Amino acid sequence: MIALARAELLKLRSTRTALGLFIVILVVTLVPLVLILALVPKDWLGEEGITQFLTTASALVPLVLLVFGILGMTNEYRHGTITYSYLVTPRRWQVMVVKLVVYLLVGMVTMLVAMALVYVAILIGGAIRGVDIDATGGSTLGDYARQLVVAGLVTTFGVALGALIRAQIITVAGTLIWALFVENIIYVLKPAVGNWLPFVVFNQVSAAQMSGDGMEALTESALTRPEAFLVSIAYIAIVSVAAVFISLRRDVT
Repeated sequence: MIALARAELLKLRSTRTALGLFIVILVVTLVPLVLILALVPKDWLGEEGITQFLTTASALVPLVLLVFGILGMTNEYRHGTITYSYLVTPRRWQVMVVKLVVYLLVGMVTMLVAMALVYVAILIGGAIRGVDIDATGGSTLGDYARQLVVAGLVTTFGVALGALIRAQIITVAGTLIWALFVENIIYVLKPAVGNWLPFVVFNQVSAAQMSGDGMEALTESALTRPEAFLVSIAYIAIVSVAAVFISLRRDVT
């Protein structure tokens, strides 16, 4: 298993997918943040502007990691490298487990680096503009820890989906459409059902409880954080087991 993990890390270091991931995360976080810090009025920076940006960024980065997980697995099938993995380790479930663990850690580390870069950029930007900005956006250490966990879970879910479906473009496009549009529509129309959908469940692991007028119907059937975490693990496990089961009946040469 250790040799498999080393081989997986070597694949990540020697391909452009990981570098592309890092560049995309920089684009969706640091570039807009620098523009905001440089161009918007100081009053906006001192109020809720940075908090709104951090909320948006914390939602975008997991989506990038989701695509990263999908690409990490589907590229194996696309380029045929999965064949060598299965030849070296005939027990395919071991290959899947190692991939899930490695991508879980990579997703968490990437999210941590993104958080650190954003924090430093806000401190430097605030100092340059002469504005006292709360670089945490009101988040606690617990909030950051939950965001790291969700980043890892979403990345591994992408790996599981890629292993199950295998078709790269279909998996990426279908998953993003489902996560960004279909689930949101179901969540609004049928909260009791929507609260159990995968990406809503991932969000419930880290998101604060909603309150206010009109939110009762949405929060009444919401899962607690421990429940959402367990359901998230169940989703990943079910998709992964299905992927391994189907792979045993597929020709990967």
